[in-house]
Amino acid sequence: AAVGAAATLALGSAPIDAALVGLTVLIVSCPCALGLATPLAVAAGIRDAAKRGIVVVSDAVFEDAADIDTVVLDKTGTLTDGRMRLLDATTEDGTPVDRVCGRAAAVERASPHPIAEAIVSGVLGEDRNHTGVATDGGTAAAADSALPRDHPDTTDIDVLDRGVVGRVDGDEVIVGHPDLFDERNWAVSDHLRGAGTATRDRGNVPVYVGWGGRVRGVLAVGDEVREGWESVVADLDADGRRVVVLTGDASAAARQFADHPAINEVFAEVPPEAKAETVRRLGADGSVAMVGDGSNDAPALAAADLGVSIASGTDLAADAADAVLLDDRLSAVPELFAVMRGTNRRLKQNLGWAFVYNAVAVPMALSGILNPLLAALAMASSSLLVVTNSARAVYEK
Repeated sequence: AAVGAAATLALGSAPIDAALVGLTVLIVSCPCALGLATPLAVAAGIRDAAKRGIVVVSDAVFEDAADIDTVVLDKTGTLTDGRMRLLDATTEDGTPVDRVCGRAAAVERASPHPIAEAIVSGVLGEDRNHTGVATDGGTAAAADSALPRDHPDTTDIDVLDRGVVGRVDGDEVIVGHPDLFDERNWAVSDHLRGAGTATRDRGNVPVYVGWGGRVRGVLAVGDEVREGWESVVADLDADGRRVVVLTGDASAAARQFADHPAINEVFAEVPPEAKAETVRRLGADGSVAMVGDGSNDAPALAAADLGVSIASGTDLAADAADAVLLDDRLSAVPELFAVMRGTNRRLKQNLGWAFVYNAVAVPMALSGILNPLLAALAMASSSLLVVTNSARAVYEK
């Protein structure tokens, strides 16, 4: 404005005319449109996401993560409902099922892991419709009587990465992954080892239970896939995104996902500490989104360009995420991408209009075509256009 006024005065115009040019430029170039373009577009994106049960924690996702190349989906609790169930129990000849299940639940009650919760719930009969163990001839009642929450004979419980160790009635009881028993050279009969293999081949998780230096039984634990997961991965694939499934379970447990044509790759038997590194390696080929729900997913959620947590998961996962799905709908993941894409497009529209407006209006003001009144109207109209454009829904199916 100052340069324009000085130039007008230097070209021989009257001081009042030079002052009007400077004032007009000052008014017409008011950066309201530029100042409103980004925050209003982001606000519209947050609003549309909230309408679909998605809380956007970091507004940077609309700019930084609009074009995601790879979507990594955790299996347990994300592609599945996360509600692990005690499905079956196999014991050595002569070892009562009640005793194996009761001792397993007695030590597992100290662990927050979904598998531990499934064993405790199944033994106590809280999941009778899904658990063959709890509904078998009063098994639940017997186990319940053997499992008060403050069991005086259950002590020295230690929660490990792959299981739980504790003392029940003076015996050291181990419940968990077969590797725990192999590391301690505990005996496993061919019968029980075969039961564990068969459980894994069915896509479930075998949990070994032992005391006295040998495995006494194998518990089968599993969960159900979320409704509509196939359409979700198909939508992500149709958008041109690479879809990857990440799980700490054995390959057999993820077989149904590996066979789906929309899923590009499945990483199985990935320990919690390696999930974040897997996400980083996938990020070497482009931007990555991680969808998970558990505490062991939190580092991977933080390492991804976009971390998406399911609300039914842990607080640690939600804290590490950029967006949280409140109603646990897996279908909200493609909706989130649609909102991000629409918001990013709206943001570019607003910024584009703001720059075009200034590129046209400022030269007109310098040339004297606009006066202060018309400049004020142009400036207000520009801001109104940005506000109106941002008020429209950004979501696109």
